[in-house]
Amino acid sequence: MSRVQFTAGSPVGALTDPVMIDSKETVDRDDAIAVHPTSDGWRLTVYVADVASGVALGSDADRKALRRRESAYGGWRGRAKMLPRPVEDRLTLAPGRACPALAVQMKVGRDGSVNHVEVERATVRGALAMDHAEVAAAVRNSDHPLHAGLRQAAAVSEVLLARRREHGALALYDLLSGWATDEDGTVVRLASFERNIAYVIVQECMIAANTALAGWAAERDLPVLFRNHSASKVAPPRDVLLHDLDLAFTARSDARLAALQQRTLMTLRAAEYAPFMGGHWGLNLPGYLHGTSPLRRYADLVVQRIILSHLDKTASPYSADELHAVAQALNDGARQDREAESESRKSVTHSRTRRAAADDSADYSRLDSAAFHAILKRGCKEQIAGPSLVDEAARRAADQNLTSLEQQLVLLVAGGAGWQPARVACLQAIAASPETAVSVLSVHAQVNGCELPEFTVEARGQGHDAVFRAQASWTSGDDQVTGAERSASTKKGARHQAALSLLARLADLPDPSRDLASWDRTGAAPASKALPPAEDRSPVSVLNELEQTRVITGLTYGMSSDGPGHQMVFSCTARADMGGQSLSATASATKKATAKANAADGLLTQIRAARTESHA
Repeated sequence: MSRVQFTAGSPVGALTDPVMIDSKETVDRDDAIAVHPTSDGWRLTVYVADVASGVALGSDADRKALRRRESAYGGWRGRAKMLPRPVEDRLTLAPGRACPALAVQMKVGRDGSVNHVEVERATVRGALAMDHAEVAAAVRNSDHPLHAGLRQAAAVSEVLLARRREHGALALYDLLSGWATDEDGTVVRLASFERNIAYVIVQECMIAANTALAGWAAERDLPVLFRNHSASKVAPPRDVLLHDLDLAFTARSDARLAALQQRTLMTLRAAEYAPFMGGHWGLNLPGYLHGTSPLRRYADLVVQRIILSHLDKTASPYSADELHAVAQALNDGARQDREAESESRKSVTHSRTRRAAADDSADYSRLDSAAFHAILKRGCKEQIAGPSLVDEAARRAADQNLTSLEQQLVLLVAGGAGWQPARVACLQAIAASPETAVSVLSVHAQVNGCELPEFTVEARGQGHDAVFRAQASWTSGDDQVTGAERSASTKKGARHQAALSLLARLADLPDPSRDLASWDRTGAAPASKALPPAEDRSPVSVLNELEQTRVITGLTYGMSSDGPGHQMVFSCTARADMGGQSLSATASATKKATAKANAADGLLTQIRAARTESHA
């Protein structure tokens, strides 16, 4: 049987010795990577510790591992390893000794394509153990002896990520702010030590190896435990979610990213194991599995046993019924863990957040988005209208700093006279940016397990003379609520105003929606496009209306910041085109919303002056 190991004479820039990337105190190292540049890309090898040969099926260690399912490294489960420490010490990959392993070799093209997959038994010799900080430092430092090799590993991870993104995977990393997506597409917070290129190298190489193993098993009609993933019925289309992820990661707003984290948790179902290939929605792959962590996850140990038995030309250690039973046990256990974790968090935080919501003298203005969300959620659900909480909710709403979920809580969950100021402020903020009404209604459908609101749209006229009329309705059981018909010169504008009207009726508040274009019996468009009255409306709302009625085009806002975190000054530039003339206005303030509103007001002043001059 062939055994894979690197030999002398490797090309310049090759990562000749396999590198294990993990924290310094790690004792269960079950994977290592090696990279060799080739004329048209790289040869990537992921080594996986041979655990199957050291943990007999049905042994005491195996039975306990199945019950534990995976190792825990803190959090609500505490610290509990899947395998006993003596077994870990014996089977882990380690420097200074020859370690039996399974080698997954892949040819990675410069475009990130992966082919020519080979899976073999291997012996790992001369492995190097490095933590994330050491790897990141070596990639940056050209004098480091491993710089060239680790830079090649970083290059491989970059093209693998780009390829996954190109093919629709929900894959993003923001190492500066510490946010990323996991393999299921859920937005997660990275530990501080993970916020560097080493994390990306590990993630991309392991995803590539697990994908390669799934395809390798499928080609051989080899039943293993596949990792299948799907989205819920109310999940947005993939391109919409990808667009929202791009925007949130580009903005680097903790509030926006936290909201997107909640949204992905609500709309993307938990992946499950099955003895058949059911596809993976988050990765946008026909097949995926877990096979690179057999010391830490029982599913990986099962996969490794089946693969090694195939390589050894022996029968699979699992019958079809046994494999199905293992998958069911792992899925049931994971589901119970999620429920237990949720209950644990609720019991710990419930009393604390309830007290905070009722505190009349509390200062919530310094709370970060996550802490404020927890208190707001408790106050809305239990109708605790503490004056300080209501005032802060109203302030954050006016500053456009509430997420769609928080707006849904204030408008459609909170009740009573005490919450009225915050509810009114929230609807006014949505009226200033009516596109958010659709998001709030979508969240309301998701949390209540209902269908999304239905829109009917009619059109009259063609081209620039077209007028659209939309109406939105909400159905829950036998009850239906319908908003007012609203018209605009764009389909999107009409839908946004219709959604705003429906939201106002669901919240039992005065309807702030309006017609942005006339809808008459002849189907003609408005004779002129006068500027809408400002009244007491925000300049941002007025500009949105001007764009929807085509008085202006290309409305954009650019935001920048300067100064330390506690004295940050935000500068916003509002730009638009009108009649072939480019207009812009800039304003600065200590709050983003204020800077944006002032910039919009300056641009609105220029627009009015330009129209006055053109009519003079």
